[in-house]
Amino acid sequence: MTVYGTPRYGPHLYGTGGNSDVFGDITYELSRKLDSCPVLKIEHVSLDGTVTDITKYYDTGGSITREKERAPDEIQAGDFDLTLFNHDDKFSEFKPASMFYGTQYHLSQIKISVAFKSPSGMTEYYPICTGYIDELNAHKDESKVTLRCRDIMHKVIDEKLHLRRTEETPVADGDNTGDGTCSTIETLPFSVKTETWTLTCTTPGADSVAVFSVVGSVSGVVGSATSGVEYKNTSCGLKFMISAGDTPWDSGDAFTFQSFQRPEWTQQNPASIIWSVLTGHNLDTGATEEWADSVLSLDATRDNSNTEIDYNAFVTAASELTEFSLTGYVDYDESAQEFIQGLLLLFLGSIYTDGNGRISIKTWTPKQSAVIRTFADTAKISELEYTRSVNEIINYVRIAYKKSKTWQFSGEDVSYDGWHTSKDTTSIAKYGKLSEEYTTRWFMSGGIHAQLFTARLLARYNVPPLVVKFTTGADGLLSELGDRIYITDDKYGFTSLAAEISMLSKDISSRPLHISISARQDNGLGILYGYLGSLVDEGDGASPQALLFTNASDSDKLFCYLDNGYEVY
Repeated sequence: MTVYGTPRYGPHLYGTGGNSDVFGDITYELSRKLDSCPVLKIEHVSLDGTVTDITKYYDTGGSITREKERAPDEIQAGDFDLTLFNHDDKFSEFKPASMFYGTQYHLSQIKISVAFKSPSGMTEYYPICTGYIDELNAHKDESKVTLRCRDIMHKVIDEKLHLRRTEETPVADGDNTGDGTCSTIETLPFSVKTETWTLTCTTPGADSVAVFSVVGSVSGVVGSATSGVEYKNTSCGLKFMISAGDTPWDSGDAFTFQSFQRPEWTQQNPASIIWSVLTGHNLDTGATEEWADSVLSLDATRDNSNTEIDYNAFVTAASELTEFSLTGYVDYDESAQEFIQGLLLLFLGSIYTDGNGRISIKTWTPKQSAVIRTFADTAKISELEYTRSVNEIINYVRIAYKKSKTWQFSGEDVSYDGWHTSKDTTSIAKYGKLSEEYTTRWFMSGGIHAQLFTARLLARYNVPPLVVKFTTGADGLLSELGDRIYITDDKYGFTSLAAEISMLSKDISSRPLHISISARQDNGLGILYGYLGSLVDEGDGASPQALLFTNASDSDKLFCYLDNGYEVY
């Protein structure tokens, strides 16, 4: 069998001379048979950035598995255990000689890399996983410790967005005569601003009589609120109710509170929105968002030196999702995990932690790739099996979405005023109706996002998907979730079977090195796409193309040659 894939060249490899922008001789190791036994490097990175090589203490562990679910795609966090020898008290935190003595080691990093020594004598390292120390267990019988590590995705899964602040709770003036209350303030997205509000009694009395002026430090006077009657104003985005107590309100009685602009986006790309939620900054400009302190605060560096997020992957994803132009917001106390999953669902994407411990992203869109890697059957693949199940078919899908750009106050149910239904009649005739229903509170003119989603979903799941599982060697090191590969196998009759990696398990303790992969062959992955070429250099790294097909390189032939294939347009 043969697997084709795209190598992941980039500055995440480290050689003896420092950062390396190319793999160099690592390709030699990747072409070897299943007897490759790379050298391990285990490093501890303290909270202040100090790197300590602890490889000599390594005993066992360090295996990590990442998996992508079927839509709706679920964010998965990775964990791994690392057992280390502790014979010289290197990790005994109460011993002065310990590297953990008198310092915080929880949330410091463990980085695991594999190294290959090439025929030229150069050693290159490829990072397998990076995790944050979550727990230390000292063994009772042996001089060993086990470090339990979790990847950065836990910072997403464990967090809430747009937490309701104490400043948003109305506070009664200490000199008030009336002993009534003011309810929780509810806000309207795309209307509420960041400002201070004062509610002042101008007409004394009980409920239905007393009147309060409503004045914002930015909005100014926006009307009046009657005690005992709900105040609801869509222009300033506020909803509340003042209620009288046993003692009626008197002139001058007051409440104060603050409102804050919601995390919200107008006609934005979904990859850019996810970046904003992770960092609190704009992907395109780097500017701090008005509501940055209401979302996560991961590293916002906009280049490859970013330690927590793969910036280049987000830029690529944004360039591949230009057909989306979403308008929407974050609700109060919303799960970061659920919010991001709702966006991934629309483009069937995946978000995961790469070998450098950074959050990366992939889209399910046609990819243009001029580089194909091949591996011989006898050299790289073993233990191949596959399953094919009708249970995973989707041939009828219905999604509720916001058809009109109208919004609800917090605390109110979202109004889905649009429905889009798609079906694959051929699949239904073969397998029966197998339906799924979804909702999205994002708005896009004409409901295009709902149409894009249902079309992609049916294209992938209208036939029983083929799930291929196999074990490979060092070549699997260059693979990540969402990578497209081709599989050829004589036994099962696969001929360049198009598939997407849905599960990746890297076991660094195995000797020789074994990497387990599951790849889903969903309908649509084998579609051929044509790209219109250009005779001039457009600065995109792919142009110009040869004028004649007969003179075209392999990469040129990815583009469209018209007029019987003789000229490029």
